[in-house]
This record gives sequence, structure tokens and C-alpha cells, in this order.
Amino acid sequence: MSKLSDFFEKLGSDAALMEAYQKDPEGVMKANGLSDEEIQAVLTGDKTKLKQLSGDSVDVKSYMIITNPNDSK
Repeated sequence: MSKLSDFFEKLGSDAALMEAYQKDPEGVMKANGLSDEEIQAVLTGDKTKLKQLSGDSVDVKSYMIITNPNDSK
């Protein structure tokens, strides 16, 4: 797993890290050892570059299903 992937894995499980990231994303990424190239890819939202840097070679699609449990049809 890449350093970028490791960082986002940690970010998803560490509330204090997420709070710090929300206040200063660039500073937190630098403090966690991400390269300038990785940081710029995150800040610009460059999906192609992020996939390349994270080592992700699988094209994944996400779906959200919204239901209303009170809907009694």
C-alpha cells in the first residue's frame, strides 16, 4: 500500500487527525510524510494522478442506495 493510501486509511479511522486535516489539509499531509506531488494531487482532486500515486489499478464504481424505511408501498 502506498503512503498516500496509508494516510487516507488512517484519516478515516482517527478522529483527531481528521479534525486537524479539516483545519489544515496541506500541513497535515506534509506532517504525515506525503510528497509535494501527492499533496497537489489531493488538493486539486486530480483523480488520474491520485490513482497513479496510490497504486490503484482497479476502476471502481460506487453506488449509493437511499431508502425510506417509512415508505410502506
